[in-house]
Amino acid sequence: MIISYKYDKPNKFGEFLKNLNAKVKENDCIELEIPKKFKIYLGIFFYYGFKIVNVSQDNYKVLFKVKKTKCVDENCCDKRYSILIKLPRTGKNGKRIYVYKFRTMQPYSEYLQDYVIERNGLNSDGTIRNDFRITKWGRFLRKYWLDELPMLINFFKGDLKLIGVRPLSDSMLNKYPKEFVSFRNQFKPGLIPPYYIDRPKTFEELLESEERYLFKFQQEPIKTDIIYFLKFLKAALLKGVRSS
Repeated sequence: MIISYKYDKPNKFGEFLKNLNAKVKENDCIELEIPKKFKIYLGIFFYYGFKIVNVSQDNYKVLFKVKKTKCVDENCCDKRYSILIKLPRTGKNGKRIYVYKFRTMQPYSEYLQDYVIERNGLNSDGTIRNDFRITKWGRFLRKYWLDELPMLINFFKGDLKLIGVRPLSDSMLNKYPKEFVSFRNQFKPGLIPPYYIDRPKTFEELLESEERYLFKFQQEPIKTDIIYFLKFLKAALLKGVRSS
């Protein structure tokens, strides 16, 4: 059975989803019609306990088909976002760390990663294909690494070192072979990943790049990081390597 609703209040969509979550049962399917002029961030559906099944639109409205996947707490409310964000990542020995960055994505994007990967897939180098969550301003920040400047906070806190594999989200880490994840988690992640030096073109090459660095670092940590840092400077100055 599909339950149909129309929404016409532009400023209280989160409150509407919260009340809708309380009304319907888990796994219920809902068709929600929203005027196209309203700006709706897709991640808010996941935040309030729904999964997007399908999206269609015409000149005047957008039709969302969603499914309730979980109940939300009655104290759940709309999130407030600032330009500085903390992202959950996996650190050394599997420890949960929170990486600081300047926001480059639309609100509620952190709840959308699995959906975007499932919908758009990955590029050959392991990055998300056609990631619509990134804003125009965010693309500019990423192009010149400005979004990663706050990660210096993590460096001085001791969460990250200068050179090392990239600190990854749970969704991305789940794409890696389990055996390699166990090996990878033995090392502290870094501000400058080997990805910037090797520029792998496929996911397999990305894994090889990280594995090659980690094995070298395991044998000669100081020498390896110095060599990779010098290679990074060369790539950045001569080849124009930029943040992905």
